[in-house]
Amino acid sequence: MSGVLVTIRCPRCARFLVAPAPASAEPAWFSCPHCAQPVPVVAPRDPPPLFSWEVYPHLYPPAGPPKVPGPGVARLLTALLLTATVVLAGLAGGLGWAGADSLSPGGFEVRGVVEHDLGAATPLAGVTVNLTSETGAATTTTASDGTFSFPHVPAGGVTLNFTDPGFAPVVIQLFASQLYSTAGIGSPVNVEMSPGEPGNVTDVALTPFGDLAGYLTSLWSASALLALGAVVAAVGTIAAYRERRLPFAVAGAGAAVAAPIAPGLLSVMGAFPVVTWFAALAVAVGAVALGLGTVRLATRGRPPDDD
Repeated sequence: MSGVLVTIRCPRCARFLVAPAPASAEPAWFSCPHCAQPVPVVAPRDPPPLFSWEVYPHLYPPAGPPKVPGPGVARLLTALLLTATVVLAGLAGGLGWAGADSLSPGGFEVRGVVEHDLGAATPLAGVTVNLTSETGAATTTTASDGTFSFPHVPAGGVTLNFTDPGFAPVVIQLFASQLYSTAGIGSPVNVEMSPGEPGNVTDVALTPFGDLAGYLTSLWSASALLALGAVVAAVGTIAAYRERRLPFAVAGAGAAVAAPIAPGLLSVMGAFPVVTWFAALAVAVGAVALGLGTVRLATRGRPPDDD
């Protein structure tokens, strides 16, 4: 026998007895000093407190059943879904308006400065700059300070092609619109040219949108998907408020989590960083609502606990 003493409960009289634990895994039998009932004793199989839980069940009462969410959780779920609905609807309306505003007439100035990187940056004069826009093309050369400018450029994608003998050509993709424009529209774009062959072209894209049609397609597609998510979230809000058809509430919360993915996939968040913050808010609110709605759905039919 080992020197370890264990306390166990007699299955017959329910009183406790202390006995030395056997050294092997085989049980040893001892008589209960209270009722003489043979009681098996085994060596501890786990370190404390696990073994203590095995041999002292009276010290560790069984856990009670999980609490069922009460009316307060239902109200919170409704508020979360309502918040998600408002955020998604606001994003959908904002992106739709941004696309429509881009169709308004107006011209933009495309300007910048060209430098070469031979040691210190030095303005490069006489560089030929070709501009291709949605409605036509234009050509100019850089001034003595390396600057260039194209006035009255229409909205949409803009391509600048820089060429100069002895330097590798540079091609830059820009975009101009009322609410979203890249460098070169409103603020100068800095271009560095390096010595090289004419076939060694450097292509730089400052925008994911190649033309106005692609820009509008991304905006309005994201707007439509966000509006659809807002509709589903609104249906879920009504279901949560009435505490009926809880699967609709769960679906509304899922829509609040999934719908904001659309602006990211369509490159809208890169054009409008503020969309990222509201999309993150919708996802966070929707995720909490999804968890609460799932719990409410799983415990439906059981009487709620008092809040």
